[in-house]
Amino acid sequence: MKMMERISGTESVVKKRELNKLTYYLTIFLGFVTFVFGFISIVVYLGILYLSPVISNLTGIVFLTSRYFLLTLIMLTFAGFFTASYPVSKAIDGNSSFHVIMAFGCSGVALGTQVFKLAISGPTWIGLDLLGSSGNTMEMMYLTAVYFVYSLILFVVEFTLLKGEFSE
Repeated sequence: MKMMERISGTESVVKKRELNKLTYYLTIFLGFVTFVFGFISIVVYLGILYLSPVISNLTGIVFLTSRYFLLTLIMLTFAGFFTASYPVSKAIDGNSSFHVIMAFGCSGVALGTQVFKLAISGPTWIGLDLLGSSGNTMEMMYLTAVYFVYSLILFVVEFTLLKGEFSE
């Protein structure tokens, strides 16, 4: 980040402050965890959909497809990828602005989708989308809350990175 320090009445010196190694490592770690979290969630979601006829025959629970939940998972996965690649791109003097903008945009779409579904379906929207009326349970409300809080924290962190990127 560039900071203007006033030396005298009319002179100013621009001093560039670099982010420390801990910030780079934590950003890479956050991006990696988000990518893995999103990727595993997509694999579990698609696996359940693939096995839903068998599960339905054994338990009587019918799984439905949810394009909003899938969109949220895909956007979280992409946000994780771009968040993890942002410090690497910045370290090699690459186009780090692109990575942080894409990460911010993807997490914004994920958060926006969740806010939309929360407004339309309520706090158990994931359960209602995946299981129909039998998904209106406390467990699904907790699952929705976990995804929402994680997306919100990720969005705030990426906004902070974006602000720092463009204030330099």
